[in-house]
Amino acid sequence: MKKVVIFGYGLAGRVFHGSLIAAEPNLEVVGILTSNPERQAQAQTDFPNALITGDIQQLWSLNPDLAVVAGANVTHVPLATDALNRRINVVIDKPIAADAASVQLLAQAASNNRVHIFPFQNRRWDSDYLTLLKAVQGGTLGALHRFESRLQRFRLLSKGGWRDSSAPEDLGGVLYDFAPHVVDQAMDLMGPVTSVHAFARTVRETPVSDDDLVLILTHESGALSFLVGSLATAIPESRFELYGNRGAARIRATDTQEDRLKGGEIPGPDWGIEPESSVIELWVSNDSGDVNYHTLPSERGSWPNYYSEIAAALRGEGAPTVSIDQAIQTMRVMDAARESAASHAVVELNPPAGH
Repeated sequence: MKKVVIFGYGLAGRVFHGSLIAAEPNLEVVGILTSNPERQAQAQTDFPNALITGDIQQLWSLNPDLAVVAGANVTHVPLATDALNRRINVVIDKPIAADAASVQLLAQAASNNRVHIFPFQNRRWDSDYLTLLKAVQGGTLGALHRFESRLQRFRLLSKGGWRDSSAPEDLGGVLYDFAPHVVDQAMDLMGPVTSVHAFARTVRETPVSDDDLVLILTHESGALSFLVGSLATAIPESRFELYGNRGAARIRATDTQEDRLKGGEIPGPDWGIEPESSVIELWVSNDSGDVNYHTLPSERGSWPNYYSEIAAALRGEGAPTVSIDQAIQTMRVMDAARESAASHAVVELNPPAGH
């Protein structure tokens, strides 16, 4: 059993990390860092045997095997650096840091101290993304030439807090919130990125950080990825559309694991099973050019696999799916996106950024 401490017990610390760790039998939460009285009470209810404290030194005294950095974005680098220098393995929620250079420094600290650093890219295990991957594996769509991915919500009013802050040091906005997911998936599916054209803007009346994001990635293959992250889109659109020279795929329904965790569920035997209405639509041509339409059921979502892989890695039993090197490359694309959004120009990546 590996001992885990969690830094931060807001949305990320409680809903995503706490619930998923609780479902992993080889990990035990022994301590949680939060100074908020309400969050302290909730943490003690969720993990009655854990030490709940606002004093980080008390958590270090527990000699944890793994520290999960899940607080405000500005805390990610200092807390992770402290843990790594104590030779403690680290999970870091997204965004890991402000830029690729900072992520590289963290990776070097992990290497110097002979410990692991794990990026939290849980959406590799979304049911919709796993369904798309399975559809591609057969090659029936032919050469892929365009990928469209959307994470869209409609929030007329700002919730406030650091996520909506326009102060650069707070790392708020959808570029830091949604882009790590959509960029990671696009690179995993479509390959290395050679250029980025980005639009990150604020469209709601309340003056907040960027709330509407469009990224156009050009891949080494010549394919394009059109990625959208928005808090200002009232009409639901497809989650994914994928086009090849022999067919196309579309997924309208989104993965439900986040909503289930927010509802207080702990992953169990029926976890990740989507409704029958959650399907992938496929249009595939035959050699004569006739297009046939059919649907396939959704694959099962499996966010718990993330921490199962972490537990295995801590035992020395294999490497996780998502590596820190991949996270560095993903952040290179995000760096280019910030530059492009500011300059209104296409930014080239040389060498290409690839997983």
